Amino acid sequence: MNRKIRALVVGVAFGALVGGIFGYLSTNAENDEGDTGLAALGPADYFQLGIGILTLARQFGSMVKKI
Repeated sequence: MNRKIRALVVGVAFGALVGGIFGYLSTNAENDEGDTGLAALGPADYFQLGIGILTLARQFGSMVKKI
């Protein structure tokens, strides 16, 4: 398999996994105690979360390039 195609497949799989976990956590946050977990996050918190995920992906990419 070509290196670029393999990187694309790994990226798609990782994105699907992270998206699935995020969706599960956001729907599972509803309970009788009020807004907790991801339901209590505001727009700025989602922005910071996105920046953190992109930073992690960049670091992971640079780590893979060293191999």
